[in-house]
Amino acid sequence: MDRRTSLGVTLSALVLLVGAAAAQGALPVPASHLIKEGVASTNVPFGRSTPARVQYVYDASLFSGPVTITGVQLRPDGGAVLANKTVDCEVSMSTLPRPLVALSSQFSQNRGVDVVTVIPRQLLPLPSQGSSTAPNPFLTPINFERAFPYDPQAGGLVFEIAVYGQPPGSYALDATFVCSSPLVAVGPTSCVQSNGKQLFVESATTGVQWGRPWVVRAHHADPGDVVVLALGSQETGAWAGMQLPQDLAVVGATGCYLSIDVAASYYGAAASDGSVTFPFMIPNNPQLLGEWLRFQAAVLDPAANSLGLVTSQAQKVQVCGWEPVGRVWSSGVSSPVGTTEMGLAAVAQFTTQ
Repeated sequence: MDRRTSLGVTLSALVLLVGAAAAQGALPVPASHLIKEGVASTNVPFGRSTPARVQYVYDASLFSGPVTITGVQLRPDGGAVLANKTVDCEVSMSTLPRPLVALSSQFSQNRGVDVVTVIPRQLLPLPSQGSSTAPNPFLTPINFERAFPYDPQAGGLVFEIAVYGQPPGSYALDATFVCSSPLVAVGPTSCVQSNGKQLFVESATTGVQWGRPWVVRAHHADPGDVVVLALGSQETGAWAGMQLPQDLAVVGATGCYLSIDVAASYYGAAASDGSVTFPFMIPNNPQLLGEWLRFQAAVLDPAANSLGLVTSQAQKVQVCGWEPVGRVWSSGVSSPVGTTEMGLAAVAQFTTQ
C-alpha cells in the first residue's frame, strides 16, 4: 500500500469516526424535566435492598422519530448523594404493544415482540453521585451490550429492570411530577349585570389533568338565573362572521364581548349563592398534555341591555400532568403482576445514535 492509499484509508476511517460521534446524542425523557426537578423520588428498583422488577414506560409522544438506544443515564433525586452500589440485574427494552392508558399490571402484556435484553444478567456497578443540587446532574452513562432500535410510530418505550439481588442502601432517583394548571384571562373584562355585579368564571380544579375530572364554576349571578358556559379552541381571528374578541355592542350589549369561539355550550341555573358548576371529564389521552381549554360564561339578564345577555371575561387553563409516562413494579422478580402507577417514572436520559 503506497502512502497516498494509506492516507486515503486513514482519512476515510477518520470521517467514519467523526460521523459516528456526531450521530450520537442524549435524549432526556420527559424533556420537560431536563432542567426541572420532579416532585417525587423513587427507590425502585435500586434502593429497596431487596429484589425488585420495574417497567418504566415512556409514551411515543416524547420521541420525535426513530432512534437507536445504546445506553441510559439516570438522575438522582434532588439533594440526594448516591454511593457506589453493585446490583445483580438484567435490563431489557421493547415497544409497548398497547396504549399507555391501557398499561397492564401483567409484565408480560407490556412487552413487545421486539424485546431485547440490552444488558444480560450480571453484577452491574451503579455510578455514584457526590453532588446534592436540585435537580442533580444525570449520572454517568450505563452502556448497553446490545443496542435497541426504537420507532415511536410503533408505540411507547418500555425500559425494564429486573434486580435479582442488591446490598442494603438507598439509591433515590428523581421521578416525574404532576404540575398545576395556569389560569389565564382572555379578552376584555366582564360587563355588568342588572344586579350591579360582574359575572365571573373560573376553573375550580387547580390541576387539570388528562383522564381526570375538571370543574368550571361561574359566580355572581342572581339565584335562579340561567348561566351559559361556552367552550372553545380559538381566542383571536375570524369566527362565524365575527372577529374575536367581538364587541357585542353591535347587537345591543354594550361593554360585553364574545372572546372565544363556541365549540360547545352548556347551561345551568344559579344556586342560592349565585354560582353554577359545570363538571367535565378530560379524556384519558396523554396527547392532551399542554393543550389549552378556553371557556367563557354568560347569563340571561333581560334587564341588563337590549340583547338580554351579559358575558364574563373568558379564561383558559392548560392541561398539565400526568406526564405521559407510567410504571409497573413489584417487590421480587418472580411475580407475573405488579403495581401500576400512571404519570410516574424515573427521569432518564437515553444515549442514542
